[in-house]
Amino acid sequence: MSIRVPYVPTPTSVAIDIIRRVNPRPGEVIVDAGAGECNVVIAAAKQFNLVGLGIEKDPLLVKRCLERISEERLYGKVYVVWGDIFKFNYSIADIVYLYLGTDVNRELAPMLFSTLRKGSRVVSHDFEIPGYKPIESGVVKGPLREHRYYVYVK
Repeated sequence: MSIRVPYVPTPTSVAIDIIRRVNPRPGEVIVDAGAGECNVVIAAAKQFNLVGLGIEKDPLLVKRCLERISEERLYGKVYVVWGDIFKFNYSIADIVYLYLGTDVNRELAPMLFSTLRKGSRVVSHDFEIPGYKPIESGVVKGPLREHRYYVYVK
């Protein structure tokens, strides 16, 4: 089954506020499933000193990620993979960021949680993961609207 998710960029201030909810520690690895232009992983690297990895299937967005990594001089701190979020091995992630939609979250969750290490955190922007209970949820204010978040722990 191929589910398409439209590209909707996460404002940097919203990404920072949502990532803050999972208590990131310097050097941890954050993976953004469906990274778009890598806004989230770039913000995470700059604000929290995390290692960022974006997974993106659109080659034009991957190209834009690479340009932004170069512009921001984040070599060795932020990476992008041209690939399928359903075929990625998430075991390297300390934090996984999702902004995908309820149906995609439902389809991805069993594989995601089976490959994550114990203690890894998943934060979903605006959409719950059906069948999983968040340890925390709330709202952060963005420039144009409020954004919900849901935090899960393996």
